[in-house]
Amino acid sequence: MSAPHVSASSVLPPAVPRLVRTTCPYCAVQCNFDLHIENNLPVKITPTKECPVAHGTVCKKGLAALSDLRHPERLTTPLLRKNGELVPVGWAEALAYVREALTPLLAANPDAVGVYGSGSLTNEKTYLLGKFARLALKTANIDYNGRYCMASASTALNRTVGYDRGLGFPLSDMGTSDLILLVGANIAETLPPIMQYLKAAKDRGALVYAIDPRATTTAKVAGKHLGIRPGSDGVLALGLLHLMKQWGKIRPTATAHGLTEVLRQADDYPPARVAHECGIPESDFLALAHAYAGATKPLILTGRGAEQHAHGTDTVHALLNLAFLTGHFGKPGGGYGTLTGQGNGQGGREHGQKTDQLPGARSLRDPRHRAEIAALWNCDPAELPQPGRSAQELLNACGTDIEALIVLGSNPVVSAAGAGFVTERLQALKHLIVIDFLPSETAQLATLVLPGSMWCEEEGTTTNLEGRVQRRRKAITAPGAAREDWRILCDLAHAVGRPKGFEYATFRDLQDEFFRATRGGKADYSGLSAERLDRASAQWPVPHAAGPDTPYAYAPTYPTADGLATLHLPTLPAFTASPRALTLTTGRLGNQYQSGTQTRRNAGLRAENTAQMHPDTARQHGLKAGDAVTLKTAHGSTTLPVSITPGIRPDTVFLPFHWPETANLLTDPHTLDPHSKMPAFKATPVRLHPAHAAAATEPMRGVGQPVMR
Repeated sequence: MSAPHVSASSVLPPAVPRLVRTTCPYCAVQCNFDLHIENNLPVKITPTKECPVAHGTVCKKGLAALSDLRHPERLTTPLLRKNGELVPVGWAEALAYVREALTPLLAANPDAVGVYGSGSLTNEKTYLLGKFARLALKTANIDYNGRYCMASASTALNRTVGYDRGLGFPLSDMGTSDLILLVGANIAETLPPIMQYLKAAKDRGALVYAIDPRATTTAKVAGKHLGIRPGSDGVLALGLLHLMKQWGKIRPTATAHGLTEVLRQADDYPPARVAHECGIPESDFLALAHAYAGATKPLILTGRGAEQHAHGTDTVHALLNLAFLTGHFGKPGGGYGTLTGQGNGQGGREHGQKTDQLPGARSLRDPRHRAEIAALWNCDPAELPQPGRSAQELLNACGTDIEALIVLGSNPVVSAAGAGFVTERLQALKHLIVIDFLPSETAQLATLVLPGSMWCEEEGTTTNLEGRVQRRRKAITAPGAAREDWRILCDLAHAVGRPKGFEYATFRDLQDEFFRATRGGKADYSGLSAERLDRASAQWPVPHAAGPDTPYAYAPTYPTADGLATLHLPTLPAFTASPRALTLTTGRLGNQYQSGTQTRRNAGLRAENTAQMHPDTARQHGLKAGDAVTLKTAHGSTTLPVSITPGIRPDTVFLPFHWPETANLLTDPHTLDPHSKMPAFKATPVRLHPAHAAAATEPMRGVGQPVMR
C-alpha cells in the first residue's frame, strides 16, 4: 500500500504520527523515502519500493540524513559580524545591513555584486535565484557550483545536439546494454543505488569496464579495469574511433555536420600512440576495442574523472563522436550519457542560476529567449543583463571587481579550485552574505549569515540524473528564526528596494510561476504541477498537462537550427609525462558528500582523509602507511597521512575533496576549460615529501582551516 502523501498545508494535531514521502537530500539518483513524523519531528526513514529509480534502496548517507536535522550547530538565527565576531541578531537588523551594504553598490555598479548558487537547490529556488540576480540586483555576475560538476558534459551535449539532459534515457535501460564503459565514474561510492542496474546488465551477460586511474570499488564490481593516465580519456576515445573506422563499424544513425573532419582526425590515433599516451598496454586497449566493435548496445557513461579537466569538453566531444559515428547515440540501452552528481544537478543547470542561462534551459544570449522571460517578469528585455563571469572567474574576482557576494547553499572555501586563493579573495570582499543551515567554512568568513531551510523543511521539485522530476514535500518547520530559502530571497529583494516580482503570497504561487517560465524552453516543465507529481514522476520535456513525458530525449531530429547534430574536433593535450612525474587527482569517498558541510559533522558517516598512493610510489619516497606526507603543487601544499592503495597507478596520487585542509588547496584556480570554464581538478602536477623533511626545508602554504576575519 502506498504511504499517504501529506502536503505542507495539512493541519494535524502535533501528537498524531504521520508519514511524509519526500526525496533524499544527497546525490542525483534522488531516492524516495518516507519520513516518520512524531511530535512534529522526523524519527525514522523508511525507503519505499515505489521509488521509480531506487526501488527501495537508499544509501548510507540518505539513511543518516536525520542526524543533520538535529545537529547542535544548526543555524537558527541571523549572525552579523561585529568587532570581528559573528554575533546573533534579529531579522530586522540583518536586513537593514543588507540594505545599507548593497544599495549603494547597486546604484553605482550592479555588476559589483555577485551571486553564487548551488546544485542542491530545488528547481524553484534555482529559478528564483536567477530572477533575483537579474531583476532585483540587475547583476550579470551569477553562477553556481554545478560549474564544477557536469559543466563540461553539458557544454559538449549542447554544442553537439542542442540539448542537455545528462541521461537521455531511463536508468533501467542500463540493464539491456551488452557493454558498459564507465569513464571516470565511481558509481559504487558516488551513486550507490545505480549499482543495481549495473549488476542487472552483468547478470544478462554484459561486459563492464571501469576506466579510471584507480581500481575503485566500482572497478572491482565491474570486473574489467583499465587504469589510464588521468585526463587521457579523450585520447582513448579517438583511438577507438580510429579502429572502428578501420574495421568498418562507422554507421551514424543520423546526418551531422563535421563527420568527415572528425573521422579524418581519428587517423592520427593508432593503437601504439593511444597505448603510450594513456599509459596502458596496447593489448588491453585492443581488447577494449574488440569489445566495443562487437557490442550491439554499447553504453558510454562519464563521470567527473573524465570531465573535470581544462580539456573536459573536448574529452566528452571525443566520446560523443564515437557513440554517434558508430550508430549508438540515442539508442535505447546504448550511446552516451553523463552521470550527474549533485542532488539537483540536472535541474540546477536548467533554470537560470548559470550565468548564461534563463529558465527552461534558454540562452541569455538569444533575443527571442530574453523577450519570452522579460514578458513573464514584466520588464524590458534590455533590462536583463548579458552573461557574466563563470563560477571560478566570479570567485577569483572577489575583492577587486566584485565587492559583495551572496552565497546560497554552497561552500566554495572547500569546493573551489585553488581554495587557499579563493579564501583570500572572499576575505577581501566588503560584504559576504551566506544563506545556509550549518556553519560551513564559507559561512565562517561571512559578514552576514542568514539561517535557511533544510531539505524536509521546504516544498519544491528536484530533477534527477535521468531528467526525472519529483516532488519534495515539506515535513517539518525550520527551527528558531530560520526561514525557508525562497522567503529569504524575497526578503533580500525587498531590503534593496526592489520588491516587484518578489511578492508571492505562498510557495505555490512561486511554483506555478516557475512551471510557466519553462513553457517553450528546451527543458519544458510547463505540463507539471504538484498534483500531477503526486500521481507519478515525469521525465522532461513535459509541455502539456494531459500529455506524456519524454523518457527518450536524444532521438533525431535535434533542437538545433537545422535539426542536425554538429560533431566537433576535440583539441587534446599530448601526454608525455616523465616516468618519475606524479599527478594529483581528486574525488569522492562513499561516506562523504561534496564539501562535507553535512557529512563531516555526521557521526554515522566517518571517513579517513588520506593521501592514497601506490606501494611503489610510497617506497620511492621513503613512506609507509600512516606516515605524514606533504604534497606540494604550484598552488599550495597540505600534509596528510599516507594510505597505501595497490590499485592506483604508480604515477598518480589521489586526495578526497571533502575537507578544507586537503585537495583543493592544491588545484589550479586559473586554468579553465575554454568552453565550459571547468577548472582542472583531476590532473595537477604534484611533489611529495615526508612531512619532517618538508618542514625542515620550507614553510607550508595553505594548510588547515581558513583564517577567520
